Amino acid sequence: MAQTENRVALVTGSGKGVGAGVVKVLARNGVKCCINCNSNPQMAEQTLKAVQDEGGEAFIYQANITDDAQLTGMVNAIIERYGRLDILVNNAAMQPNRFIDEYDADSFRNLWEINIGGYYRSVLKCLPYLRKSEQPCIVNISSIHGKRPTGFDAGYAMTKGAIRMFTRELALELLPDKIPVNAVDLGGCKIEFKTGNQPFTSHSPLDVHNPDMKARPQLIVPEEVGELVWYLCSEAGAALNGDGIRMDRGSAMT
Repeated sequence: MAQTENRVALVTGSGKGVGAGVVKVLARNGVKCCINCNSNPQMAEQTLKAVQDEGGEAFIYQANITDDAQLTGMVNAIIERYGRLDILVNNAAMQPNRFIDEYDADSFRNLWEINIGGYYRSVLKCLPYLRKSEQPCIVNISSIHGKRPTGFDAGYAMTKGAIRMFTRELALELLPDKIPVNAVDLGGCKIEFKTGNQPFTSHSPLDVHNPDMKARPQLIVPEEVGELVWYLCSEAGAALNGDGIRMDRGSAMT
């Protein structure tokens, strides 16, 4: 346990939402965290206060994960502050909720730059330090959209499908380094709002739903995601590598 308590984590997109839930749980278990935010520093301050109120340790670094120089600066800040980096949780993403013909070339390219490019760049920046860790771990937050067609936002679904394969390939490549890499495939999660204040409208065809079903799956709470991430980063989760764990309260079955 002492080994775990000394670890340091970078959680991208952790000023709010799922990432904030992950930071709170990791910090609660003794992991020092870098709270990465881009467009909502005020919410990151609230996350930091919540961590500190529970006796955890964290700091905020504002950086856009599509910017190589900003990512380098963030990782350098972690090393300067703590001297190590053991856990990377790739979480920062956007979900425009657009039909494919509602994208233009620039918005489609930007979606990929964030949702998969950001994960790739973060791994590259963190890898030299993860290789030095005695208990390293990479967790990629993905989505059930990467596996189950939903009838809306093919662009977002494509990026999540890419994350699943990225996770598996990376797990194989990093076997010699003993760095486990897993994905969490999320269903609907209760968060404050989508980055960019994108409106949510489910365009799923009505005929794929059973109107007589008496119960519907409830939304996931961010700290529940944090508990799963913590398990994957712990000694108890060491047998899992290259896996994708669906966490959706059964919504993929409805």
